[in-house]
Amino acid sequence: MWKRLTIKPYDGSTDPDEHLNVFKTHMTLYTTDKTLWCKVFPTSLQEGPLGWFTKLPANSVGNFKDLTAKFMTLYTTSRPHHMSSLSLLNVKQEKGESLRAFMDWFSKVCINIRNLMPEIAMHHLVGAIRRGRFTESLIKRPTRNMDELRTRATKFMQIEEHVNYHRTHQAKADKKGKEKEKDRSNRPGPG
Repeated sequence: MWKRLTIKPYDGSTDPDEHLNVFKTHMTLYTTDKTLWCKVFPTSLQEGPLGWFTKLPANSVGNFKDLTAKFMTLYTTSRPHHMSSLSLLNVKQEKGESLRAFMDWFSKVCINIRNLMPEIAMHHLVGAIRRGRFTESLIKRPTRNMDELRTRATKFMQIEEHVNYHRTHQAKADKKGKEKEKDRSNRPGPG
């Protein structure tokens, strides 16, 4: 008995390669019969893409390879723009940006760069971080690889977050103290 695929239907707005990879992975759980794959493929489509599929001329698809070629040709513009390692030149930690926020953003940029060598990422990362205790520690004791750099960055993130928490807590306490002092000064004096 056939079970419906549990994948998100393709709407034409995302990477077609990714959709095909998910579709193929799911299909291999059930069958390797590519003729069946062609028959099941439209169930993985929605709206626009499904309309395209239903308008294909009869007998215009001979096999799954033909079908994927037609699909990829139509939706090639939906592929994400992949950046090169030169894109990292524009990535800099902004003034006031936390180390955690910057590291998250840097990681997201790196994911979109195909075949990025860890050494290149590490080189750009060290140059992109604002000057401070973390960069000074990297200069004093360079890291050997990206994992080591991330581990050390995590320690500095924890320090940064601890300091920010206490600054915020102290500022609230100072404000509360000033309000109490103001209340005392506004009290009517004795008789």
